[in-house]
Amino acid sequence: MRSLLLSIVISCFLFHAPAQSLTWWANNVHWDGITPWERYIIIMPGYLGPNALPVPAITNGSIDSINSISISGNVHFSKEDHTQNISLYANYCLVKNKVSFDLFWVPVEHFTMSHRLKEERKVFALKYYDTHATGDIHLNTRIQLINSSKKNFQAALRLGYRLPSSTGLGVARFSDAPGFYFDVSFNKVFMSTPGLKWITMLGAYFWECDNITVRHRQEDAFLFGTGLEWNKRSYKIQGYISGYLGYLQNLRDDPIVARIKTEKIIKQKALFFQLQQGLHDFKYSSAEIGIKFCFKEK
Repeated sequence: MRSLLLSIVISCFLFHAPAQSLTWWANNVHWDGITPWERYIIIMPGYLGPNALPVPAITNGSIDSINSISISGNVHFSKEDHTQNISLYANYCLVKNKVSFDLFWVPVEHFTMSHRLKEERKVFALKYYDTHATGDIHLNTRIQLINSSKKNFQAALRLGYRLPSSTGLGVARFSDAPGFYFDVSFNKVFMSTPGLKWITMLGAYFWECDNITVRHRQEDAFLFGTGLEWNKRSYKIQGYISGYLGYLQNLRDDPIVARIKTEKIIKQKALFFQLQQGLHDFKYSSAEIGIKFCFKEK
């Protein structure tokens, strides 16, 4: 019934509609007259907005035992897509140094895209002029696996789930579909420089991607990240490369990014700043600045 109604509406617009009409969309995606518009959106990181299928932040083998909430402002630049958004974070420790939960959400995203990019991403005509969207909620559980002070070595497991709670699918900003990931992270302190540690993570990333182009219900990817972390008194700096590698060919499913993040603790607060550069299948340069409010440690 839904496809029939869409077909009738598009037929009414044929031959006398403006460029960004249902006729434009039908011609752009080569509509078959039956398939719902949602199935033409390509659910891959290289065909969506910068917050749709983001590379998860690297985990460092330890559990954050400080309860906190954070808010930040973000900007993402690319040749044909300029995006600004607010990000919210929260962390709750259930068992000190053992188990914690954290949340990430983009409550509002503002964007402008070129006409060519909208054509490439197969934006639906009725959403063509949209400029705002809301992101999916990401929930993580972290469990400490190894905590060896003698060997200066830690390992932790992260289990992540993305709740399909976003808007903006029609304008190719978010997927509004479930996804999940898991990884095991490690850190090893350099004995010669106690404040410096090597951090790395290995895992897998999965998300729903069924559409007329991909014709696979799910994409599976290898998740990875490695870099360095430096802690000195009230400062923390992380620099690393991370990403995930899908198994489908020529569908921009291998996003890799480089990130550097600094954090400065001031009493019960922390200021943080992050730069991110897309290296592959992620054509954005990004910056984030925010504040974290810390509460009683578990």
